[in-house]
Amino acid sequence: MDILGVNLTRTSTGTDLYDGAAVLLRDGVPMVAIAEERLTRAKHCGSVQQASQYCLDAMGTDIRSVDYVAVSICCEVPPPADWAAHSLRLQGLDVRDDQVVVVPSHHLSHAASAFLASPYQQAITVVADNEGNILGPRTRHEYWLNSLERTTVWACTSGSGTEIRRIASHGDQPDEISLGAAYNYITKWLGFSSYHDAGQTMALAAHATGKWRDSRLFEWEEGRLRCRLPQRHDAKVEAVTDWLTAEFGISLDQGRDPGEPISDLHHEVAGLAQSALERALLDLVRRAVEETGIRTVCLAGGTALNCVANHRIARELDLDGLFIQPAASDVGQALGNALWTWHRLLGQPRRWAMKSAALGRPYGAAEIRAAAEGYGAHIDVEPSPDVVGAVASRLAQGQIVGWFSGGSEYGIRALGQRSILGDPRRRETKTRLDLEIKCREAFRPYAPSVTAESASEWFDLTDREIAPGAPATFMLQAAPVRRHLRFRIPAVVHVDGTARVHVVHPGQDADYHALIERFRQLTGIPVLLNTSFNAAGNPIVETPGDAIAEFLAMGLDCLVLDGLLITPRRR
Repeated sequence: MDILGVNLTRTSTGTDLYDGAAVLLRDGVPMVAIAEERLTRAKHCGSVQQASQYCLDAMGTDIRSVDYVAVSICCEVPPPADWAAHSLRLQGLDVRDDQVVVVPSHHLSHAASAFLASPYQQAITVVADNEGNILGPRTRHEYWLNSLERTTVWACTSGSGTEIRRIASHGDQPDEISLGAAYNYITKWLGFSSYHDAGQTMALAAHATGKWRDSRLFEWEEGRLRCRLPQRHDAKVEAVTDWLTAEFGISLDQGRDPGEPISDLHHEVAGLAQSALERALLDLVRRAVEETGIRTVCLAGGTALNCVANHRIARELDLDGLFIQPAASDVGQALGNALWTWHRLLGQPRRWAMKSAALGRPYGAAEIRAAAEGYGAHIDVEPSPDVVGAVASRLAQGQIVGWFSGGSEYGIRALGQRSILGDPRRRETKTRLDLEIKCREAFRPYAPSVTAESASEWFDLTDREIAPGAPATFMLQAAPVRRHLRFRIPAVVHVDGTARVHVVHPGQDADYHALIERFRQLTGIPVLLNTSFNAAGNPIVETPGDAIAEFLAMGLDCLVLDGLLITPRRR
């Protein structure tokens, strides 16, 4: 049985949504998944046509042959199936009305995407994002002036049957905003363009002194968590300015303009947002665990990508397990929709748990050769009987390398399938990446990839946090670097002594693990700097042709395409 999961990306009132994606589930197992942006080359693209076709082609089928097309939507009342089918046809998917299944809640889809991908038979799942579906009938044309899903808690069980039951809802009234929206408001105030830049606020927060860490951005009232920022969808920056002025009694300008220098004030406001979010999430999870007695937890929604908060949840709550699906943003809706249809609607048993995010299709040798031949005037293909050894040697000499291996990652993190790699021992690695290659702000850190065997030696991680499928295997946990080793890998240590660590297991990615191990043999360091394979403003590369084009545009020293070593042709 084939189920195609997608997310609808335009509402009935004409609001365009983002982060389109598709997943093809065969007999309960995700076989292939991709975000639309990887194919259109436009970040946060809000369509699903190319992603759907990619999945269908990879599995040798067509849209009329799949059994179900499972969908969800955001910022809207959940639509009837015939409306959803019509919307898909407008996007170029020739579906029948009777194929389409509508998941009845955006947050339910998020919860399914995490719990049903986890290894747990029961779990508390917290969903925190900007907003989900309209609750009840629409009373206002502007979706944000209605009651909305904003932060929800679910009790999830499976075994003889699957149940995903909402047990709490926070911030869902028309005059409220969510945890994710509050972080978005402050991200905008800090001069970043959208909630997609929330990671920059998280990075900036590490520079704060913490003088406002105890500010009450969120508070509990009668068992519900409320944000003290007012709902001002069209005036986010002004809302933050007014609240900060009232809270601290100081006169403030209307936020930072994009490109303006970052001041100590901006550090402190970012620190306020981060510490408030951490406390709120810790409280939400703690209360849910105490009320239900369930000690395994899943996180979903865009807020689950906050790796600093994730580390505190993993470390401070003494849980029996924590799982975060790596496509936790709306890209993950496609997976949640397909899994919910298989398990909950059809009542089928669970056959899969997510230990790797490499759900893109692999590219064959002929496709890779054809892409290389298309750039023949600009590149040299260097034969090597030992590509892994050759690349490890180049990295040890300070070169920066594009690494393309197998199927691409599902989600926003580069996990050794589409990565740019460098030597973490050299501060100049980060400097060159910032100034010449990635062209990004110096306050943002780069991630380390470390072999599972050495992870606890170099980073403050427990055995449970290192296990396959744990948050650190998806680069979703920021852990302290061991203090006595920080000086040895300065290019990946953030200003607060932490790193967004990526633990690499040989069973999940043998080639990438082998590369790190060869680098260790040469240098004594079982760590590589790892950042996403994309130039500033572009999505992560998908195809061999994408990889060669970005490799040349960014000026990398060499490129590996599934064992083929490529260097720029010297003129």
